[in-house]
Amino acid sequence: MSQRIECSRRTCRWTGTESQLEEVYATNGLYNCVCPKCGCKSYYQLPEPKTNKRVKNANELIKVISEHGRKFFEHKGVIATLELDKRGRVWLVDEYSKARVYTHYSGKWSGFHHGGTLRDLVCAMRDYITNGTLIPLDWIAPTRCNPENGDIWGYGKEAAAAVRAAAAQLPIIKQGEQA
Repeated sequence: MSQRIECSRRTCRWTGTESQLEEVYATNGLYNCVCPKCGCKSYYQLPEPKTNKRVKNANELIKVISEHGRKFFEHKGVIATLELDKRGRVWLVDEYSKARVYTHYSGKWSGFHHGGTLRDLVCAMRDYITNGTLIPLDWIAPTRCNPENGDIWGYGKEAAAAVRAAAAQLPIIKQGEQA
């Protein structure tokens, strides 16, 4: 298995393996190991992320969301994941940008390409991983003030019901509570 690496440019933070660098830029007889996203020649090795039951539960929720409706957290077969570093900090590996996004930062998240509602959901998953705080089911495909206008995520009624039903089965979701 190839060693995980990350681009050293803070604004990029592309995450992949050394073999992915080789495949991208081994052309014209020249061999350059550079980041496929920004072209930076500097990268460093990442240790394998820590895993525990809460991280697995949060990644299961991401997987459920990626399988329904507009398929958030999924891009061309790649699903976003949450990981825990050795300091106990939670990072999101974005499915589109392949960037590791630091979820404890309160400013703009470089490399995160979703909107504020999904960012708040990622923050709730981070809080679940670090503190055990369960997520209300109403945060999954949340409805508007007038449910006839649909939900905030832009899902149809059937897709929203399906993702909520699947998410309700996960231990990360508060059981038996509706707003």
